[in-house]
Amino acid sequence: MKLQPTPAQAMALLASGLLADENFPDIAAQWLADGMDSENLRMLAGADQEDPDDIRDLWTATLEELNIQAVPLENRWPLIWAYELASWKAGERTRGQVLRDAVTYLQKVEYADRDAAEAYILWNLWDELTSTYIPPRTDAEIWADVDRYLHSFD
Repeated sequence: MKLQPTPAQAMALLASGLLADENFPDIAAQWLADGMDSENLRMLAGADQEDPDDIRDLWTATLEELNIQAVPLENRWPLIWAYELASWKAGERTRGQVLRDAVTYLQKVEYADRDAAEAYILWNLWDELTSTYIPPRTDAEIWADVDRYLHSFD
């Protein structure tokens, strides 16, 4: 089974626009395997992908039933970064996905999280990929920097 976020990580990812509804059943199945239990969690884990509204309703009911709370902005990035790195190291995310998620996070919070140092470093590399800098570097050089940066957390 694919690495799934913890409840706190899921709430941080969701609040930051980085968690799609289609992932909810798999996340619920992992939470069940981890020992969490509720009626709605079991129903969500067994839900099919045919009715996204039903999945969203079950997700909301599950969070309420398990008393899983929203994560404040100042606590989101460390949770997201831990999940991003773990899923990248497990080979489930590409460097491009990690880069995109860091940029998406900063855009979603309107750059208000000044403590998201890793996200800002990745945003600068993304900016360099999408801008014309003088002197210009090749995409290969920039991607090599992305790789070096991600591997610095090994």
